[in-house]
Amino acid sequence: MKEKIAKLIDVKSIVTLILVFTLVGIVLSGRQMDEKVFLLFSNCTTMIVTYFFTKRSTDQ
Repeated sequence: MKEKIAKLIDVKSIVTLILVFTLVGIVLSGRQMDEKVFLLFSNCTTMIVTYFFTKRSTDQ
């Protein structure tokens, strides 16, 4: 159990979680935002999440 928590708490996981929570916060707040800035942020967040979740481990 401690190993799973240790793997969760690394830099890439923290950055990914912060980006996802920020994107969700922006969407749920309903605040007006420049469309180009929102598209850039959402595309970058999607790109980072996709990279980390599809990255294959070479420790096999």
